[in-house]
Amino acid sequence: MPDIEIPCVQCKEVFLFTEKEQEVFYQRNMMPPQRCAKCRSKKAAMRADAPTRFEIVCDNCGKHDTVPFQPKVGRSIMCKECHQANRSKVRFA
Repeated sequence: MPDIEIPCVQCKEVFLFTEKEQEVFYQRNMMPPQRCAKCRSKKAAMRADAPTRFEIVCDNCGKHDTVPFQPKVGRSIMCKECHQANRSKVRFA
């Protein structure tokens, strides 16, 4: 199965439905996606049962981001990228 280019039904941008994704969808007996990843995440965030996200400013780089938990006062908070970089440093130290 080659990669397939699919136009998003919401934003009309063309996105790539990779061979690996097609395999997963086929194994789970799912229809191919109609929306790009960005539009899918927006749609999921609008659901009534979607988890609450909290806006933060990364203590490491100053970037604005959201996290799925209520940040605690006095504890440092990092964006996703800084958190992953910090975790990889700790693992290999």
